[in-house]
Amino acid sequence: MVSGSSGGGAGVSGRPTATGGEPLRPPHVIRPDEVAAWLADSVNTQLTYHRTLRADAQDILEHGVDVTRSRIGAYGQGFYTATDPAVFPGEAVVTLAIRARRPLVGDEPDIADQTDALARRFGRTGRITLAVAAAIRQELLGLGHDAIIVRNAVGEGVDYVIALDSVAVKVVVEP
Repeated sequence: MVSGSSGGGAGVSGRPTATGGEPLRPPHVIRPDEVAAWLADSVNTQLTYHRTLRADAQDILEHGVDVTRSRIGAYGQGFYTATDPAVFPGEAVVTLAIRARRPLVGDEPDIADQTDALARRFGRTGRITLAVAAAIRQELLGLGHDAIIVRNAVGEGVDYVIALDSVAVKVVVEP
């Protein structure tokens, strides 16, 4: 879990804060005790993890997730996370709560088939390009999807949760 400040109330400086004297926090940050409420109407109800470079983890903590900055992934452009922090390589782990109200959900072969069909429709002939990845994301958003959930993506019950909309992603930090 990436650490950081959270909460609010009346802080040491005497300035108003959100609750209990903790400093104000950015809107993309929540505490562990707020996760259940954030995910109450979500198909995904588990914390997920994103591994990355330390500097990128710090940027996510400070500024939140920007899906449009995401690199190309197997299922198009999105912010890729997993229910197991060991799945992806990286030196830092960011703990996240992704609210997925209208995700595209399926097992790995089904999601791969659907996103491959979209990639071909958008002109992929070999490796997926950034333009094709972005087109897949835009198509899925246009169909009303806010995330992709790949069930049992790497076996043993590990799921991928891929955010298509940045506002659906909250960074979970200890107070």
